[in-house]
Amino acid sequence: MMRHAALIVMVSAALAACSGPSGDFDTTLSTKQLMKHVIDPAAIALWGRAGTIETANGTEYLTPTTEADWDAAENEAAIVAEAGNLLLLPGRVRKLSGVDGDWTAFSRRLTKEALAVKNATAARDADDMFKAGADLYQVCVACHEKYYVPFINEDDPPPENAPPTKSP
Repeated sequence: MMRHAALIVMVSAALAACSGPSGDFDTTLSTKQLMKHVIDPAAIALWGRAGTIETANGTEYLTPTTEADWDAAENEAAIVAEAGNLLLLPGRVRKLSGVDGDWTAFSRRLTKEALAVKNATAARDADDMFKAGADLYQVCVACHEKYYVPFINEDDPPPENAPPTKSP
């Protein structure tokens, strides 16, 4: 019985040590800063690694050609995927008229689509990377249309009865 009690205490202590913080998050960076310093740089770099562009010299393929470039693309996709989770932290969920209004769904889709890009880059599949990147882009555009575009000029006072631009 003494061994059983000691085992329970040890397992409980180990679980408590692994449980991490009690839900306190440091969200000093605003959602806008998170976008500017984490999500945008990773997403823009990632999109710059897929597809083609037309130049004076003809078609230029943007697909990674070295292991280092593929690894960078995979890392960028992972950053965007995890950033979707950061957008769900308390204090970052944006609300329109006091309701979540799709923020959670957009954030989860951001993670899902970025993981699809990560999988394509890990497989070194340029076509899938391009398609998954396009799906990721569409999620970003849809979210920005709802949560960013209406509030682009935050220096101007919002119109009367406009939804808040910051989480309560």
